[in-house]
Amino acid sequence: MIDLARWAPGLAALPLLATAQDLSPSWPPQTAAVLAPVTVTATRTPRALEDSPAATLVIDRTQIERSQATDVAQILQEYAGLEVARTGGPGQPATLFVRGANSNHVIVLIDGVRLNDATSGLPPLADLSPELLERIEVIEGPRAALYGPDAIGGVVNLITRAPGPARVSANVGGGSYDTTYGGLAARDQGTVAGLPWGLALAGQQAHSSGFPTFQGSDLDSAYRNRSLSGRGALAIGGFTLEARAYDTQGQTQYQNLAFDSNFDFAGFTPAAEDFHHQVLALEAGARLLSNWRSSLTASRSLDRLAQLQADAAGLPPGFVRTIRPELDWHNVLTLDPHQRLSFGARAARERVDALSFGSRIAYAQDRDYGVLQDELFFGPHQAVLAVNYLHDAAFGERFDWNAEYGYALSATTRLLASAGTAFHTPTANDRFGFGGNPDLKPEKARNYELAVRQRFGLAQHAELRLFRTEVRDLIQYLGAVNRVENVSRAQSEGVQLSWEYLANGWQARLDGLWQNPRNLDAHTQLLRRARLAGSAQLTRTFGRYRVGASFYSTTHRPDVGAIDGAPTTDGGYGLLSLGAGVRLTRALSLDARLDNALDKHYQTAAGYNQPGSALYATLRYALP
Repeated sequence: MIDLARWAPGLAALPLLATAQDLSPSWPPQTAAVLAPVTVTATRTPRALEDSPAATLVIDRTQIERSQATDVAQILQEYAGLEVARTGGPGQPATLFVRGANSNHVIVLIDGVRLNDATSGLPPLADLSPELLERIEVIEGPRAALYGPDAIGGVVNLITRAPGPARVSANVGGGSYDTTYGGLAARDQGTVAGLPWGLALAGQQAHSSGFPTFQGSDLDSAYRNRSLSGRGALAIGGFTLEARAYDTQGQTQYQNLAFDSNFDFAGFTPAAEDFHHQVLALEAGARLLSNWRSSLTASRSLDRLAQLQADAAGLPPGFVRTIRPELDWHNVLTLDPHQRLSFGARAARERVDALSFGSRIAYAQDRDYGVLQDELFFGPHQAVLAVNYLHDAAFGERFDWNAEYGYALSATTRLLASAGTAFHTPTANDRFGFGGNPDLKPEKARNYELAVRQRFGLAQHAELRLFRTEVRDLIQYLGAVNRVENVSRAQSEGVQLSWEYLANGWQARLDGLWQNPRNLDAHTQLLRRARLAGSAQLTRTFGRYRVGASFYSTTHRPDVGAIDGAPTTDGGYGLLSLGAGVRLTRALSLDARLDNALDKHYQTAAGYNQPGSALYATLRYALP
């Protein structure tokens, strides 16, 4: 059970807690030439993006709409330049690799609540509709000191549509592979009996006939998705209450591999599963003192997959269900204009109930941790120091930390350095699933980073980062022994370069990555991770019209075959997408997009198909 007694002093303040907000519009002191958008994820406290020492990127609502993406994974690849591996078309699993880390080393949050399930440690990226989001915040590098276990590669925070001035919007569209989608969103705010309130609701539906999952198959894999989100807030005196809900469910068709009596591959058989992902949260808070704001969030996340047919051996249909109730107490204390202190605690229980290949998995794990962070600004100097104490019922106790320092060499040049540790425990699948190993050790990571951030006038800026992440006891599936094992030493080091320009109707961004993710025991490159990857976006707006292009490229990656499991290599590829838009009236706009314009044949995972050229169009209405 969750040990609530551990956090009794903090929970005693329950009636007084409120949403953590910026305590002073002028904090921290601004050293940038211009103010940047605000991000809350890197340090869990509001700060200007330019003042964040971490590698941070914000994808805003405009970019989300222009992308016409049907899932979050597509946006993260195109706009953040992150590596994504897809095992098929719409709705098929999509995994994310950040700085060479494993795909379950990135924590994905929705409004601050963790989406990664306890079964595989992965978030359902292919099932998350971007239309329900206001923005996406991406932070690269270990953040375990603030967010607990698993944040070795980084954190992605998905922010849903928020209350605001009255507005109604709608979208409808479709395109290749018999894809259709549409949705509605509304928000409002006001007062009732003198009490301020706000409300935001959004819903989206999508359907696609898809295409064959496996190379060599002629069976299309259809996909349908229905997503809803809602946020409601009420202020009572110095107290605030906010309720949040996110729910997505639908059905994914896929294919199973068939084998004959001699265990030789015999073809593909159609299959399907229902999915349901849900997050419910209730947050309460207040300003306890003029310089102290505190909040308590009670949340519950649910992930459920249910197969609709027996497997090839005639065993009952499999299923997996993960439930995570959690309490999160967070405090922000401004000590003076140059120092801000954050502290709090989380208590969570993860419960897994699954049936896989006829074997039942019942697994529960408690995770409680406390966090202390200090942010300092003195003249050209800034520093962030954070420490986390974790109590894991299955794997004991652990301290993790982050230390970051920035120095403003001039009004336009900033030098940055950081170091930190992170921790990842084996998932239920790692320990008890196919090829599972109950004796696995947790992964321990250490990261070092140097960076320079340069602004050129008011219109453009660039950033260069050098990083190195060392992992002990990396968890990997080893096909040679058909078992999940610990790799005693692994490492990823590399260089990141980004450049952005925004002025006179032009918007451009370049991201480049060189990395060397290695299994140091076997002296091999880690699977599905490239040595070189890059992305570019260019948009020109003139009057009512907009045109744009984006490009993503990656070099070859080691992999294993989807059918025979033999070592192989995924070839490098480059994808060009073209887009255009026009505002037809004050409330009506039309966007069109051609993905994979050069009809490139490529694979992000060996043996799995990816889409060819695909055309989509979206009609949007928004008033006022």
